Amino acid sequence: MTSRIETLVQQLDGEADESYDARAELIWIGTDAIPAVINGLPSLGGFGQLTAIEVFEEVGDPRCGPALIGLLDSDNPAVREWAAMALKVVAEGSVLGILSVWVGCCGLSRCGWRRSRACGWIGSRSW
Repeated sequence: MTSRIETLVQQLDGEADESYDARAELIWIGTDAIPAVINGLPSLGGFGQLTAIEVFEEVGDPRCGPALIGLLDSDNPAVREWAAMALKVVAEGSVLGILSVWVGCCGLSRCGWRRSRACGWIGSRSW
């Protein structure tokens, strides 16, 4: 059975009105919605991912950091740009804080190459 939050996450990729309503409700739910948004991220298209990034940014939960870092590898340039901008907000000015959360959850051996790429990409941006 699909939970109400999981249904809302899938609606992020829907028509504009449906997506906007789902976004608003997920933001209202707040931190309780974040794990489902993170888990549903891979199934969303570009529009849904952009809308999920807006949810991450508005809620401001640091658990979004690893998902946002993962989106820096997206084929969609808008998704990459929005993810980088949201990282700054979620980290409250400290990208190192988000990266330390990510290192803790992924471990050094599993994602080392991606983490290096993310650090380089973030470091090359002027905030």
